Amino acid sequence: MNILFTIQNQLETLSKTEKKLAEWILAHSSEVIHMSAKALSEAAGASPSTVVRLCYSLGLDGFPDLKLKLSATLPQINKELYSDITPDENVETIKHKIKLRVIDGIEKNCELLENQAIDEVVQLLEQTDLTYTYGIGASGAVADDFCQKFLRIGRQVIFRQDAHLLATAMVTNQKPAFLFLISNSGEKREVCSLAHLAKQQGIAVVSMTSQKKSTLAKLSDIVLHIADGGEAPLRSSATNSLLVQLYTVDVLFAAYASRYYDLTIRQLETTKQAIEVLERYK
Repeated sequence: MNILFTIQNQLETLSKTEKKLAEWILAHSSEVIHMSAKALSEAAGASPSTVVRLCYSLGLDGFPDLKLKLSATLPQINKELYSDITPDENVETIKHKIKLRVIDGIEKNCELLENQAIDEVVQLLEQTDLTYTYGIGASGAVADDFCQKFLRIGRQVIFRQDAHLLATAMVTNQKPAFLFLISNSGEKREVCSLAHLAKQQGIAVVSMTSQKKSTLAKLSDIVLHIADGGEAPLRSSATNSLLVQLYTVDVLFAAYASRYYDLTIRQLETTKQAIEVLERYK
């Protein structure tokens, strides 16, 4: 876990005093490594108790844990690779900054994603004939990826960018099914409305979200808890969130494919042959 990204991502969730201290730590990261908790509180104009509270708010075991994790990121601190993209930055630095954020997001996601939740979704896939899936924006691209992956191995999946069309399919189809919804915030109106409709229809709801206390999570039968992408200001396309979500879909697909390995291989070969036939007639 890159503690610098953790601090940046959680700034807006901290109390006013904790946020002020966290911003000081971000600006003086290499100095904090050699400080005591008392020295840090004096330098940052915070109380010693605020130092302790901040560490716990960040999910750390205490101030020594903060120093240890800052020490591990010292090479990135020295090269200022944890900061957002700056004006006229060279391509090599940009590559490394984005790589670090992506790696941090995947590592955090691997820790958060519960094995039991994946197993429960695989069981749901076994028990149903049809899956509906939906997401908005970048999450819609992930829903499309989910659809494509499972269609190729013989699963029936309905993905629509229009929530109204998906709702129509949900209320008219009688096959055993579940709804797979993707929303980083878990508060998108259309997504939550589809979850409400599914509950009314007796359709199980699976959600992929970074917010376990969100409206969507509360409406879900199974929650795939993922890492928050922690977008920096320039990354309006939600790149980190997108990659974390795609990673989670890959884990889910691989878990299902592993359970039905021989069948999956046959289905993939069949779909490959079908594509080759189409390519001949271009």
